[in-house]
Amino acid sequence: MLEARNIILSAGTKELLSNASFRIGDRDRVSLVGLNGTGKSTLLRFIQDTGTGNAVISEGQVIRSSNTTIGYLPQEISFEDDLETTALAYVLQANKKLNRLSSSIEKMQSELEDPNQGHQSHRYHKLIERFSEASQEFERLGGYRLEADAKKILDGLGFNEHDSSKKVREFSGGWQMRLLIARLLLQKPTLLLLDEPTNHLDIDSLRWLENYLLGYEHSCIIVSHDRFFLDKITTRTLEINFRTIHEYKGNYSFYEKEKAERFELMMSRYKNDIKKMAHLKAFVDRFRYKATKARQAQSRLRQMQKLEEELQAPEEDLSAISFSFPKAARSGREVLRLEHVSKSWKQPDGSQKSVLNDIGLEIMREDRIAVVGSNGAGKTTLCRIISNDLDFEGSMAYGHNVSLNYFAQHQAENLDPGKTVLQEMMAAAPDAGTQRNVRDILGCFLFSGDSVEKKTAVLSGGEKSRLSLAKILLQSSNLLVMDEPTNHLDMRSKDMLIDALEKYDGTLVLVSHDRYFLDSIVNKVIEVKNSSITVYLGSYAEYLEKAEKAWEEERKKEIAETSRKNREESRRTSLPKKADTKKSRQTGNTEKLEKKIQKLEAEKEEYEKTMGSADFYSLPEEETGKTVKEYNRICTEIDRLYEAWESALS
Repeated sequence: MLEARNIILSAGTKELLSNASFRIGDRDRVSLVGLNGTGKSTLLRFIQDTGTGNAVISEGQVIRSSNTTIGYLPQEISFEDDLETTALAYVLQANKKLNRLSSSIEKMQSELEDPNQGHQSHRYHKLIERFSEASQEFERLGGYRLEADAKKILDGLGFNEHDSSKKVREFSGGWQMRLLIARLLLQKPTLLLLDEPTNHLDIDSLRWLENYLLGYEHSCIIVSHDRFFLDKITTRTLEINFRTIHEYKGNYSFYEKEKAERFELMMSRYKNDIKKMAHLKAFVDRFRYKATKARQAQSRLRQMQKLEEELQAPEEDLSAISFSFPKAARSGREVLRLEHVSKSWKQPDGSQKSVLNDIGLEIMREDRIAVVGSNGAGKTTLCRIISNDLDFEGSMAYGHNVSLNYFAQHQAENLDPGKTVLQEMMAAAPDAGTQRNVRDILGCFLFSGDSVEKKTAVLSGGEKSRLSLAKILLQSSNLLVMDEPTNHLDMRSKDMLIDALEKYDGTLVLVSHDRYFLDSIVNKVIEVKNSSITVYLGSYAEYLEKAEKAWEEERKKEIAETSRKNREESRRTSLPKKADTKKSRQTGNTEKLEKKIQKLEAEKEEYEKTMGSADFYSLPEEETGKTVKEYNRICTEIDRLYEAWESALS
C-alpha cells in the first residue's frame, strides 16, 4: 500500500528522520509512538501529503499503490469554511466521488426530462448511456445507503437525531472533531491516519470507535496516549527514536516489554564500548610517543576515534525520575458529604437542563474515586461542586481539617502571561526545598532546556495545561480533585503522574477518559447518568465489566422493544383500515419492504440493460421517453423504500 525508503524528513531546521524506512500493508493496524517532539504528527502530515502531491523530503523515496486513498485526522483543525453547514451535510461531504456522481446524475436526469430534447439524436442516446452507467456506479458505491451510514456513525459517536440538523458552529471544538472523525469513517479511506482520536471521546463513543476500527476493512496508523486503545486496536508498533524508525511486531504492551529488553541490551553494549574506549585511550596515552609502540598506538587511536563516532547512548531513561506531592495534615475520616444536591444549566433556547437532581454522596478519607459518564452528563459539574467552585441547590459539608486542591480544565487561564515557565513554577513553590525540585518536575512535564524560559503567554494550549498541572504538584492538600489531567501528557509523563498519585496519601477525585490511568489508581467509581449518580466499589476495570454487562442488557431490551414494535406494526398493517391504506402501504414491515426493493432493483436492472443496448437508439422518441420516465420513477421509489426500511429498523 505505502512504503518509505531511506527518507530524510525535517520540520524547519530540525531534522526529524534520517534514512528512515517503513512499510504499511493492507489491513495493517499500526501504532506510531515516540517522545513528544520526535515527529509523530509531522510524519502523519507527510504521509497525508503523499496523497495530495505536496509531500517534500530531502532524500529517499515513497511508493504508493495506485488505489491508496488517505484520510487524516489532525489534532487541530479549522472549521471556518463549514461553520454554516449542518452536521449531517458536513459528514456527507466525505465521499467526493459520490457527491460529484450524484450531481452529475441529477443534471443528466434533468436533461433527459427536458421536452425540447431531441430523442432521436446521437447526443440523446449517449446521454442515456452515460446516465445508466452513472446510476449503476452510484449504486455500486453505496450511494443510496450513504445518508443512513452517516447517521449510524454520528449516533455511535454520541450525536442524537436533533444534532444532525444543527450548524457546525453550534458545536464545541471537541464535538467538531467528532464530526471530522465521522466524516473520515464515512469516507472509508484505504489508509486512515488518526492523531490522538480519543482526546474528545467519552467512554461510550470510545467503545464504539474501538469496535468500528476492529472491523475496519482497511489500514490505519494511530498516534494516541491511550494504551488501552492501542492495545485493543493495533498489531504493529512503529517507534520514532534517534531520528529513525524501529518496528515492533505487536501492540503497545508488547512494544513496552520488547523495548525494555532492547534498552538493557543497548545499555550493556554502551557500557562495554565505554570500557573499551577507556582501555584504548590508556594504551594510546602510554605508548603513542614510544617508537617501538607508535604504530600500535596509532592503530588503537583510529579504533578509538571510530568507536567514538559510532558510540550512541540509549535514549534517556526517565523511569528513575519521580516526584511526590508535599505532605499535608491528615483529614478526618469523612472528607465530604453532599445532601439533596441539584444543578441545572440554562440552554440556548432558554430552557433549563437538569444535570444533577437530588443527589447524595459521601467521600471518605483515602477514597480514590473516578467520576465517569458521557460528555455533558455532569462530571465537571460534580467536580466543581465538590471543589466549591459552583453554586448549587442542596447542602455540602467538608470534614475535619480538609485542605482542597483543584485542577480544572480551564486552569491554564490563571497563568501570569508576563512570567516565564520557570518563574511561574518558582512562585508556586512554597519553600527552598521544593524549589530545588522545580526543574525535575518541569522535565517530567516536557519542559526542558530553553523551553523553561518561554513566557507563558506564548505557550500552546497543551503546554499551558501541563504547566498548570505541574504547579498543582507543588501544593500540599489532603483532597485532590483533578478534571482531565492527562489530556496533554505523553506516556512517560503519565506514568510519572500515576506513580505520584499512587504515593499520594490523601483523597482523590479524578475525571479522565484514559482507562489505563484510572485503572492504575482508583478504588471506587461514580457514574453520572440521567441527572443521578451510581457508586461502584472496586477498580475501574471491575466497573467497566459491570457497565459492559449493563450495556448489553440495555441493548437486548432495545432490540426486544424494537422487535415488539415491528410486530405490532406488522399486525396493524396486515388488516388496514380504508383511511390508513396508503400509510400502511408506505411503511409496512421490513420484510415486505425488502421484497419490494428487490423487485424494483430487478426491474431497474432490466431497464438499464434496455437503455444501454444499441437497439434502444433506434426506437421511436415517444417510447424512449417513456422508458426513461419509468426508469426515473423506479429509482425514486427505491430511494423512498430504502428510507422507509431504515426507519423501520431504527
